[in-house]
Amino acid sequence: MKRLFFLVVIGFALALASWQILKPADLAKADAAQAPLGKNNPQPGTQTMGSGMFAPNGLKPASAPSKGKAGAVSLRSAYAIEFESGLNLKKFYDRYAANPQGADAETKFLAAAALETCQWKVRNQVPTEAAKQKFMDRLKENDPNNNQRIEAYNQINAACEGFQNLGLTPADTSRLYAEAAAAGNPGAKAAVAAELYREQSRNARNIEERRMSEDQLSLVRDALASGDPFAIRRAGQLLTYESSQLTDRKLGAEGDLFNPRDLGPAWTFLACDRGANCGADANRVLQGCASQGACGYTSLQSYMQFNELSPNAYANAQRYNAMIADAIAQGRWDLLGIAPGMGRTVVPANPVTPRVLVRQELLLLPRALRVTVASHDCSSKFAKL
Repeated sequence: MKRLFFLVVIGFALALASWQILKPADLAKADAAQAPLGKNNPQPGTQTMGSGMFAPNGLKPASAPSKGKAGAVSLRSAYAIEFESGLNLKKFYDRYAANPQGADAETKFLAAAALETCQWKVRNQVPTEAAKQKFMDRLKENDPNNNQRIEAYNQINAACEGFQNLGLTPADTSRLYAEAAAAGNPGAKAAVAAELYREQSRNARNIEERRMSEDQLSLVRDALASGDPFAIRRAGQLLTYESSQLTDRKLGAEGDLFNPRDLGPAWTFLACDRGANCGADANRVLQGCASQGACGYTSLQSYMQFNELSPNAYANAQRYNAMIADAIAQGRWDLLGIAPGMGRTVVPANPVTPRVLVRQELLLLPRALRVTVASHDCSSKFAKL
C-alpha cells in the first residue's frame, strides 16, 4: 500500500514538471506577471545590485537618469516647458509686462530668463536684415550644411524677435530674478546666488574671500533640491566656473580631484535628465549649427560628445552626473562642497554694494512678507540703485 502511494506521488511530480516545461509560452508569461515582486523577481526594466551595477563613491544608487529629451521626467510646469521650446521668448516678457504687480514668481522668472537669453538682441542695434546678410556672407560656397545653418540662424533670431528698442538693461533682468527668488522660484534663487557672488568677488583679496557665503550656499542648496533644470544648470555653472567654492577641486566621498572641463558638462547632462530642452532645437545645438556648421545632431548630449568633449571628458562627465544626482537625492551636500559650514570664514573688507544689501535683506524676510515686498516695493528700490 505504501509502495503504491509512493509511486502515485512520484508520477504526479513528474507530470507537473513536464507541464511546466512544455506548457504554451502565453501561459508562462501570465504566470510570470502574477508572481510577487521581490529580490529574486524584480520589477521589469529594473536592475538588482550585483557585479554589473555599482554606486559611485560608495553612495546608494539612485534611479537611473533618463537619456534624451523624450525620456526625461520634466519637473516644470507646462508654461516653463513652452519657454524651453524657445520659439518666441518675447511673449514671456510681455506676459509679465501686462501685469507687473500681479505677476507670480514663475512669470517673473521666465521674463528675466527671456531677457537674459535675448540680451544680445536687446543690445543689438543692427537691423535684422543687415545682420542676416553679414551671416550669409560668412557661409562657404557649396557647403552642404548651408541650408541647415540658415534655418538654425533664423530659428535663433525668431526666438528673440521683438526685444529691440525697449530700453531694457541687465538691471531689469537682475530685478526680476531678485523678485522671483524672494517669492521662492528655485531657478531665480540660483541666478541671485550667482549675482551675489559676482558682487562679492569684486572686493575679494584672496581665495578664502572668494568662497561663497553661507547665505549663498543656502540659495544653491534650495535650488538644487528643487530638481528644477534651470536651477541645476545655473548652480552648476556657478560652482564649477564662477566661484572658488571648490577651489581645492575635490568632490565626492573620497575627495576625488576633478577637472572643471569634466564637471561642467555633468551639470548640463543632469539638467537634461530633469527635463530641460536638450533636443535638436536646444539653443546650444542651434548655435553650433549656425556658427560652426556642426549640424544634424538630435540632442544636446550628442552635440557635446562629438564637438566639445574628448572621449575621456565625456565619460567623466557622465560619471559626475550620476554622482551629483545621488548626492542631491540623498541631501549629501558635503559631497558637493556646499554643506552648511562650508562657506567662507573671512568677510571681504567691502563685502557688498547697496543693491546687494537690499536683495539680501529681501531674501531674509519671512516668505509671506517677501512676496508682498517683491510685488510692491522692490521695483522702485532697484530702479534707484
